[in-house]
Amino acid sequence: MITIPTAVHSEAFKWQLDLFWFGHCCVYGASAPAKAHAIVIKRNEPSVPKVERLEWDSSIPHTMCESFFDIGLIEFKSICLPLNIQAGLAQVLPTFSDDAVLEVVDCDMLHFRPCQQRVNDNELVVSDVYENWHLLSLTDNRAVIDRYFENGGAYYNGGFVPIIGKAKTFRVILREWIAIHVDILRRPHNDLVHWWAGMFALQAACEKAKVQMIGRDCCYVPGITKLTATQHVGHYSVDNLFNKRKYPKLDASSFDVCNPLYATIRAWFAAYAREIEH
Repeated sequence: MITIPTAVHSEAFKWQLDLFWFGHCCVYGASAPAKAHAIVIKRNEPSVPKVERLEWDSSIPHTMCESFFDIGLIEFKSICLPLNIQAGLAQVLPTFSDDAVLEVVDCDMLHFRPCQQRVNDNELVVSDVYENWHLLSLTDNRAVIDRYFENGGAYYNGGFVPIIGKAKTFRVILREWIAIHVDILRRPHNDLVHWWAGMFALQAACEKAKVQMIGRDCCYVPGITKLTATQHVGHYSVDNLFNKRKYPKLDASSFDVCNPLYATIRAWFAAYAREIEH
């Protein structure tokens, strides 16, 4: 399996990608380079010059990719930024064989155990925590996407990252995933729906293509879920303990070393401090 985080070449993402890569190397050791490939978007807005090569001190395998507005998916607005996930994926997907298993993740995620998930043709394994947490695509917000349905809504479940599937399955849905995302952005929805448009669009694209979304307890989200033995990846997007909005003004010395996510973060803090000293 090859894990694909999406970063933008900016300071806000530099340390997140470094933490992702640190955790990945801790889990996979010498095989880590064969099990990760980062998407690095060259710029986040049209007023910023493009960065053509990675200027960070990182050994993570990666591809420098054009932003969504530079490849003409939609005009730039900050609410459209999550579209860079699909924009980047479209640029790296041709490099993978059909049967390569890919894991699409956000940049504020990291592995703390090896992934044991299995996936078949025409299905995506996803974390199903998002549906009840905020998406509500099966209930209150179904109207956002049911206009795109062709199969009665039988194939989606409100799940999202990590998204695990074969490269050929991502190829089947990617065009619709982008098109529906753009269409949702152009409709008069509220800002939250627009910000989550990529999540909604994934549901509709899978439904339309008859790609079955399989929900599994594979992602630990501190503050939202409890840590379980089946989880291999953590998402610190809303973590009050490791609060990404306060980084680097955080004290990792109190992080529970018995919790594999926090143990990894604590080890990264220690390694980063040693690098600065030397």
